[in-house]
Amino acid sequence: MKLTTLLLAVTAGFQVHFSTRFAAAVPNDALSSPSYLDGLSTNQQRLFEYAMKGLDINFAPPFLFSSPRYSAWYAVGLLARAQGDDIATASKIIQDVISYQFTDPTKLWFGTFKSTIDAPDPGAIYTPKPYGSYDANQGLFVCTAWIIAMEEFQHLLDPSLVALMKRSMYNATVGDGYRIGGVDGDNLYPVYSNPWYMRVMSATYVGHMMGDANMTYWGNEWARQAIAEFDRYATLSEFNSGTYTGVTLYALSLWGYMPANSTIAGRAADIITKTWESIGNFWNPALKTLGGPWDRSYGFSMKSYVGILGAQITGIVGGLDDGSAPLPLPLVGSAHYGDAAIIALTPLISKFHDKYVSPAVRSKLVKFSDRGHAYAAQAVSPPFDNLAYPRNYTSWTQAGLSVGGIEVDSNVVGGPATNPTNFAPGVILWDAGQAGTGWISHYSTSRTIRAVATSQNLTISYPPSRAFPNLATGISKTMTLLISGFRHVSLSPDFLANGTAVLPGLRLSVSGNVAVHGARFFQYGVGTINDLMYYNLTYAIPDGLEGVPEVTGIQAPVKSETQAKVGRR
Repeated sequence: MKLTTLLLAVTAGFQVHFSTRFAAAVPNDALSSPSYLDGLSTNQQRLFEYAMKGLDINFAPPFLFSSPRYSAWYAVGLLARAQGDDIATASKIIQDVISYQFTDPTKLWFGTFKSTIDAPDPGAIYTPKPYGSYDANQGLFVCTAWIIAMEEFQHLLDPSLVALMKRSMYNATVGDGYRIGGVDGDNLYPVYSNPWYMRVMSATYVGHMMGDANMTYWGNEWARQAIAEFDRYATLSEFNSGTYTGVTLYALSLWGYMPANSTIAGRAADIITKTWESIGNFWNPALKTLGGPWDRSYGFSMKSYVGILGAQITGIVGGLDDGSAPLPLPLVGSAHYGDAAIIALTPLISKFHDKYVSPAVRSKLVKFSDRGHAYAAQAVSPPFDNLAYPRNYTSWTQAGLSVGGIEVDSNVVGGPATNPTNFAPGVILWDAGQAGTGWISHYSTSRTIRAVATSQNLTISYPPSRAFPNLATGISKTMTLLISGFRHVSLSPDFLANGTAVLPGLRLSVSGNVAVHGARFFQYGVGTINDLMYYNLTYAIPDGLEGVPEVTGIQAPVKSETQAKVGRR
């Protein structure tokens, strides 16, 4: 690629040393009033202050969570708060973060940062592997944070530190240019939405900052490619994710710092608006979570794990004080808590984001305007999908119940991320009363799945592939449902053996040729998903089964857990 070969020669001569200690450029007691944070909305300011208090508790110098990425985010938050020793602490963190950046331009991991500070460099004893011994996305997470620092707080920093940050940003962007989807084990295609949009913002901004015409060209070209993918169906290819939709929106919100004539500056606001349209249709304000299905997820209820999207919703509509925010409360120590560090950033760029969330969507984030609604969407992720066979999403959302399914015909198992643990192509969420949010999730073992959601049922089948008919892999002989545990409830070994059961808050029945004719396995504690224990209900698909393998789950919420014996057959 042109970016790789031309810029490599420029950066190969950089020698970065880290022996100098930088002081804050502006004494803390000389800062002017009012505070920078006074310019935020009330909800965003409240969210920022709440999150920063928790991060302060967890900060153990030199780093937050022993992570350069999370520490970079926290440092920018300290600059925004600018109280006490915040500026000096942030300056020290920034220097320390940069000291963990890979600076050998001959390595594939050039420009990114160590994921954890105590790990050795990739090499003979730590095999070079993307998302293993190095994570190229780390460079984009840090570089985009530095963009905010450059634009909002550069005047608070020593000029020598600013110069070091600019070198770091340049190296991170050059190193990102080494990445080509499908080469050297890398998966950075335009359909990998969250790092791709961070790549767009980094190249666009840093190219302009450094006067590098070639980098600027690629920033615009990568933006064009991302926009082309989005415009296929007005959806992100990495679709409906409580974490990664949030990261993509974070990246898109940086558009306000981009040159006015850049490609992304002309479209980012529109993409933000249209992305929120789909979020609003999946959102369940009664459950306070994003309904399924999900291309990638780290949990089932955003009240139980930190989803970056949940933080963004909290910044828009509030809810911290009355407990209605789609975040775990308390936040400190919750599942996936590390991602809360991004809350040091998202309020700061909300001025380029929040006004593009329509009043209609804002209303959907707070309350239902109907008795329930169906929604359908499409997305596609080449090279994992055939463009002629996009993924089809269906969902039903009502108070206390969300049902979602994906029809996918891919060349891999586990969705575009090739990760069955995070891919949730069939999901039922419901209000389980004192047990919290109950969930049933289809664990994918097939690359072709047709999961269709309605107000009455979720039907899952494994049709033959039309998109990749000659591919022999990814043909499953089992169909698996994972079911949440429930407080003070133990499901019996013959759960659903006769096709019906009542769970806390949900009446359930199953049918279909697999449920009727397949051997049945039911066990708890055989593993975890998203760090959660579960019941595993697996049906073996018998040889010679007539018709397309299928299981249909018919769901009906029940108002009281005592209406019937919970867990009956």
